[in-house]
Amino acid sequence: MDCIKGGTGMLTACLTFWLVGCTPSASRGAVVVEDETDKAILEAYLKHVESSARYCTLEQMQKFASQPEDITWQGSLYIRMALVAHELTGDGKYLGMFVERMDTLCACLTTGPDGLRGWFGLPLELFRDPAQPDRKVDCQLTDFVVAGLMADFARAVRADDTLREAHGSKADEYVALAQELVDKWDARGNYKDLGETGAVYITEAGLKPTKGHLTQPNNKHAKYIRALLSLHAATGKDEYAAKAIRLGTRFKRTLSLIDDRYAWNYWNPAGAWDINPEDPAQWKHWIGAEHRSGYYSLSVSGAILLFEHGLVFDRADIDRFVRTQTQVCWNGDAQNPSWFRTDGKPADPGHEYVCLLLAPFDPRLHDLAFGARAQAARLAAKDHPWQGGPVAMEWLELKYVTCPRWQSGEPSET
Repeated sequence: MDCIKGGTGMLTACLTFWLVGCTPSASRGAVVVEDETDKAILEAYLKHVESSARYCTLEQMQKFASQPEDITWQGSLYIRMALVAHELTGDGKYLGMFVERMDTLCACLTTGPDGLRGWFGLPLELFRDPAQPDRKVDCQLTDFVVAGLMADFARAVRADDTLREAHGSKADEYVALAQELVDKWDARGNYKDLGETGAVYITEAGLKPTKGHLTQPNNKHAKYIRALLSLHAATGKDEYAAKAIRLGTRFKRTLSLIDDRYAWNYWNPAGAWDINPEDPAQWKHWIGAEHRSGYYSLSVSGAILLFEHGLVFDRADIDRFVRTQTQVCWNGDAQNPSWFRTDGKPADPGHEYVCLLLAPFDPRLHDLAFGARAQAARLAAKDHPWQGGPVAMEWLELKYVTCPRWQSGEPSET
């Protein structure tokens, strides 16, 4: 993606944070930023919020929707920039900006053959069925990510009388659509209850035989957990929290405890649907340790988010993830870090195996996330449209919203 080129710092860790990170619970007004360097980073970020409107035109959103997973990785981030700007500044104008951008994306919705709405386009090339290379599908991942955004907007609006008067009807509209986007995957049979071992979602139909109706990996389930918890908070419907709990239970069941720290696979089979139709003696997917740093960060973040809601994971679990991070995945040097996978093998170049959402639970990781090296990287990249925009967004929110709320070490979202 061209907008990423030229950046520095923990790009993947920052971007994956939002996809499962904290969910705003109320309108809290502007955060207090006293550090002069951080003020410069925030000021530059707010300029990027304004200029990113060029990525949110109808033409650009239609382009994202033509390959709908691009909405997850690009379009939704430009929309979310406005929501986080409101979270950081308390300025209501950014919620109006959010609505304008989200409505533009919603204008690209179409109706599928089963009568259910979504953004229909080509799958990523890796997933396309060579027998049907032009078949359009809607993307489950994108539906959940956008649904979570809509629910977060509604929660921010409903927490303030003035905002409710200005945007209350739009919040209601978005919550209804968010439920439609998520619930349709139940209607299609893509949610699989595994009984005592939890639940999984399986991928959409219309993909290549080894990719369609495949159990989603841990990192994508973590994104779904975030959306489901946001929907629960926005609707009060326990079914969404129950699904998040069951997805988290499934992940916890796949963890291996080694020397009081956790190890896990990127993917594990969950049912007969995961058998390779081209070779019934094989699974559709390989089994092994997380192979990308962003996947590692997401998987851990999903567990942390559940812990902060008082669900599935307890503080002992979080401490085990901290030990995985500090004893296996990182050499402990904030200035000259080295990175390793959860199985101890060296990380591929460019992969920084760090989950920044662990920062509230360990001072070494807090320094790694926000210390001199990290701050200097953010300052140096403040004028870059991607690094100073979506990446700075996650860093600022983590430092000034999430960490202060989670610093007690006890569940704060309960």
